[in-house]
Amino acid sequence: MTSEFTAHDGHLHVEAMPLGDIADAVGTPFYCYSSAALRRQYQALASALVGMNVDIYYAVKANSNPAVIATLAAEGAGADIVSGGELRQALRAGVPADKIVFAGVAKTEDELAFALQQGIGQFNVESFTELNTLNTVAQKMNDIAPVGLRVNPDVDAGTHAKI
Repeated sequence: MTSEFTAHDGHLHVEAMPLGDIADAVGTPFYCYSSAALRRQYQALASALVGMNVDIYYAVKANSNPAVIATLAAEGAGADIVSGGELRQALRAGVPADKIVFAGVAKTEDELAFALQQGIGQFNVESFTELNTLNTVAQKMNDIAPVGLRVNPDVDAGTHAKI
C-alpha cells in the first residue's frame, strides 16, 4: 500500500479522504485513483531517466480516464494512442499534439488526416499499406507526416506462428 492509500480507524483512505465518503457521494462500484500517487510514480520514473534524452509517453489504452491522462500530461508525459478517439481524449486532457504518438493497426484515412491536422509528433507505421495510405493522405493535405517504422526482423520467437 502506498503512502497515498492508508487506513485510519479501520477505514481505508486515499489522500486523507475516507473511501466510504466517496462511495456515499458517487455510489458503488467506483474506481478511485490517487493523483498524488500518479505524480509520485511519474516523477520517480522521470528522475531515473535523467540525462538519457528520453521522453515518457502514457499508453492511453491502458486507462483512458481523462483525469489520469491530464495528471500525467501536467507532469510532462506524452500520449501513446491507437485511435482517433484516444487522440481526442489526449488533446482534451492537455497533452500537446507534438507529444502524441499514434500507434496501432487499422488507422482510418479520417483518423490519419485528423492527426495530421492536429500536428501530432509521430505516426508509428505498422505496414507498407499503412505507410502508402498515410503518404496519400499527407500529399492530399500538402503535408509531410512524421513517421516511425515498426520493423519485424522475422526472428522466430519459437511460439505461435503469428508471433
